[in-house]
Amino acid sequence: MNKKIKIGIGVFGIFALGIGLFAFAFVQSMKPDEDEVKKVKIQAQEYIKNTFKDEIVIIGTLFDNMGNYSTFDYAAKAVNKKDDTQFLIYYNDVTKQMEDTYIAAKWEKELENNIRPYIEQKLGTLDEFWVEYDDRTGITYNVNPNKTSSYKEYDAAPFIQISISRKPDKKDEEIFNEIVSFIQKDAGLKHGTVSINYVKKGVPLDKKEWRKTF
Repeated sequence: MNKKIKIGIGVFGIFALGIGLFAFAFVQSMKPDEDEVKKVKIQAQEYIKNTFKDEIVIIGTLFDNMGNYSTFDYAAKAVNKKDDTQFLIYYNDVTKQMEDTYIAAKWEKELENNIRPYIEQKLGTLDEFWVEYDDRTGITYNVNPNKTSSYKEYDAAPFIQISISRKPDKKDEEIFNEIVSFIQKDAGLKHGTVSINYVKKGVPLDKKEWRKTF
């Protein structure tokens, strides 16, 4: 066999092996560590006993293999059986303590229920709609998870994203202002940011965006 061909085959083999090893390492890094999964469940169970009076059930775990969270890699998924709020419990690597997202998740659901019917009435079918509070909202505002609370009582500012699957209309600015007014006056949100854009199934239809922070 030609020497050059042999060298070419050898180089290709090494290259292919390298790709294979890299792919294997990548796949392994995407898999959760079973010991860490057990650990976060145990930590969460203890945290629930010391924090909540309602029945809280662990329904799974989250492994942040994509780096979406800056404060943890593993979290327990939990649900409050009283109000059916799903949230996370985790050890915060920055604050060095166990924390949860219960209040943030509870207020997100409350606010969404209060404003979504009106927004759909004004805009029709939405491509995307979500309300997001900072995960540490309950801790920041020192909210007792065992007492009835509402976002209306606090200054916490969520982000409200509304995406509609059509091109802009000349009446949209007026509608947007009506929606913001409703969120403030009728839904009782003190502070927040509202954004409307034009997206269909994740694909932008126009660069136009309406946004207001109050």
